[in-house]
Amino acid sequence: MNFITGGNVLGQIDSFASLLDRRLSTMRTSTLRPPGCLLMLICLGIAVRLGLGWLHSSDLTSDNDGYLAHAEMVANGEGFSGPYTHRPTAFRPPAYPIALAGLRWMGLSGSVCVAVVNGLCSLAVICFTWILCGQLQMTQRSAFIATAMTAFDPLLVRYTILPMTEVPTAAMLVAAMVALKAGDRRSAMMNKGVAGFGILAGVLFGIGSLVRPVLLVSCALLIASRLAGNLKYSSGWCRKLVVASLPMIAAVLTISPWIIRNAVHFGKFIPATTHGGYTLALGNNPDFYRDVINGDDGFPWKGLQLDSWQRRMIVDSAAQGVSTNDETTQDAWYYQQAIASIKTQPLSFLKACLLRLRRFWAITPGTDPGLPGLVISLIAVWYASILIGLVAAIGSSIAACCKLSRFQSAPGFRKQNGFATYSRLTDLWLVLLSFMLLHSIYWTDARMRAPVIPLICILATFGWNALSEFMVCAVGSRSSDDAGGIST
Repeated sequence: MNFITGGNVLGQIDSFASLLDRRLSTMRTSTLRPPGCLLMLICLGIAVRLGLGWLHSSDLTSDNDGYLAHAEMVANGEGFSGPYTHRPTAFRPPAYPIALAGLRWMGLSGSVCVAVVNGLCSLAVICFTWILCGQLQMTQRSAFIATAMTAFDPLLVRYTILPMTEVPTAAMLVAAMVALKAGDRRSAMMNKGVAGFGILAGVLFGIGSLVRPVLLVSCALLIASRLAGNLKYSSGWCRKLVVASLPMIAAVLTISPWIIRNAVHFGKFIPATTHGGYTLALGNNPDFYRDVINGDDGFPWKGLQLDSWQRRMIVDSAAQGVSTNDETTQDAWYYQQAIASIKTQPLSFLKACLLRLRRFWAITPGTDPGLPGLVISLIAVWYASILIGLVAAIGSSIAACCKLSRFQSAPGFRKQNGFATYSRLTDLWLVLLSFMLLHSIYWTDARMRAPVIPLICILATFGWNALSEFMVCAVGSRSSDDAGGIST
């Protein structure tokens, strides 16, 4: 009979951390080459999307967010204008409609434009995910698992055939992360040629923010982390700070034409869109708090109550002299309403934030009742397994940090390989954090996490590997205890 003592528990954790260090250290010298099965994976991923697009061809033109309508205005030579007002607008981010407009100008139909743009972005997501896995020095098997999860992810597959920005945003984000990591690697190897990668990463983040503005928040958080890390250097810190700031500078310069254009047309500083106020107020208003947060209505908000709130907002804004044709004033007015609701009901706001985070991590598609029950169950299992991997990745990162702290005071201390590997995951966690922070405040559902799915799959793969190593370590330790007899 074995009695588990505190020393045994610490011993098992120490053994697990040591084994994890040894296994992860092999990744540092591994060379990740695209195997033949990767090409097959790309072909299958694209084939699945083409098949789904063929079966649901009408979805390619289901323009719920008006991106095709905006693209039509651009293709007709009216500039980035509202499809109903025919006046300059900043209600939607411009990059995706402009990309569609280029193909529309060439004479392609709307459905073909969506299929081409989203299909190419899907291809980019799969390829750049594989490259990012190599930069993180993952093994061939782990890289293939993470890339396969990305290629067949239900959210990314579903939104490939819709005229929406989830897949293009994911492509720009992963490409920017690859450029950023390439700069980090070049800096560690030869300390030159870093500026070019930093500028490229910033340009990609800038273009990505013109697809979905949250990428600008991700870029800012990544750069802030790098700036904080460079402050510890006693020499050459000024140059390091400048180099670390290059991505953010390049991102701002990339979106500067959009900022200038908005300043000319609207006379205001608009780096993103004029849609934020409505989106914030949609999930932070007395009616939503009453019906969903403190009431019995489920999420998302029921149609009748939502329609009633929208109509009243139009009437109230008009009564306060806010013109429906002035979208910047409308945006500011909605921000005022949302902030007033938050200040008036702070507890309901906190509950709403928790609800939005729960919806961000939802494992089932709650807004697509047409799916069969079996498909919904399979999707739930898919995302539940990914969440388990994420939790395991967090636990293994803590174990690696604990392992590091035990050796920091030892003579001749050198950073352990396992911790070094997990430190390379910091950027992925920061991007995920930026999405969670923003979408805990604004209106949110599960599709909002689609752009970070590639990063989530990579982190989950690390977690699964760590979990399997822990189980091997635990079984080995138990076998040793059994062989050694009774412990006290």
